[in-house]
Amino acid sequence: MSTVLITGANRGIGLEFARQYANAGWHVIAASRTPLAPKDFAQLGYDVTEMRYDAMDDASAAMLANRLKGRPIDVVILNAGIGSGDDVPAEELTAGHWEKVMLTNTFAPLHLAGLLEPNLRLGEKKVLVAISSLAASMSQYQVPRQYAYRASKAALNQMLRNLSVDWKDWGCICLPLRPGRVKTRMSDFEGDLTPEQSVTGMRGVIDNATLEQSGKHWGYDGQIVAW
Repeated sequence: MSTVLITGANRGIGLEFARQYANAGWHVIAASRTPLAPKDFAQLGYDVTEMRYDAMDDASAAMLANRLKGRPIDVVILNAGIGSGDDVPAEELTAGHWEKVMLTNTFAPLHLAGLLEPNLRLGEKKVLVAISSLAASMSQYQVPRQYAYRASKAALNQMLRNLSVDWKDWGCICLPLRPGRVKTRMSDFEGDLTPEQSVTGMRGVIDNATLEQSGKHWGYDGQIVAW
């Protein structure tokens, strides 16, 4: 049985990933700061292990990795993150706001990826996914402001690009994925896609990924997102 670990699996895109992988017969490790709602956990079935993970707590990441020591994981999906928060102009940004977004969206997934490297090495598929955004694209994104969020997602893409080079020798495929504009709480339930549509597309990219595709920014539709 293949195993997938998903952070931020208690709602939105993360929960939909958990649902689809569980329905496909995978063992799912749902790592979230907040427990799954009982009705959601019941629908996921028996092959789901729920673990606590807080992206802003290094000790939480270390405890998660320690609990998983020696366990093969085929796919790691780094989904936990936060939005841009207050849509403020550059002159009103604070170091505190910038730090929180950058630490949550860039450092935390990179740190956890490093801790879970031994698990990915033991897995058969060896795929590391980070949920990125069109906001990371310097050539395509036209929405104003969102300074910290855009910077955090562009930096996240670069970190996956780095890992695709560092981990190529043992066959790890590193994929920053654009989910599209999905109707979740982060988007105030506005968007072009349902979580099911977005995740179905992203799972197709993950299932068919090759080492040649590693380190590039891919969309849920299987198209490359220009840097």
